[in-house]
Amino acid sequence: MRLSDTQRRQMLLGYGASVASALSYGAGTFVSRIIVTDYASPMAGAALSLMFGLAIMSAVFYRDAISDLPMAPRREWGSIALSGLASAWGVSFMFLALSRASVVLVSPLVSTYPLVSILLTHLFLKRLERVTMPTIVGGVLVAAGVALVAFGRG
Repeated sequence: MRLSDTQRRQMLLGYGASVASALSYGAGTFVSRIIVTDYASPMAGAALSLMFGLAIMSAVFYRDAISDLPMAPRREWGSIALSGLASAWGVSFMFLALSRASVVLVSPLVSTYPLVSILLTHLFLKRLERVTMPTIVGGVLVAAGVALVAFGRG
């Protein structure tokens, strides 16, 4: 299948955003380790991190939030809240993990979250997205890599 220029551009933007996300998460995990080691308790660090994130995202994307949120059906606000709650728990557990284990162990384990996403997509979004065998094999390889990192720390 041949992609149009617009589709190719969108795909490249998606890849670029994915790489930027990986760089941001990697730097964030590193900084989070410094915070819980030298400056704050894990939960205080997580709370402050989430508050600063909210403040910055609000300043940058407030117009989008104001225009998009009213268009979201009210029955979906629960899903939006659940997404935020899951993300907040993820940040909290990451800070807690970083206060007790090294960043080189925590970071790969935290990075297995796509496996959870793949599983949940397969279970609940069958009509919207297809989970293919290459995706499953890739997920298994990621899990194997994490196991090598986590257990290879002899």
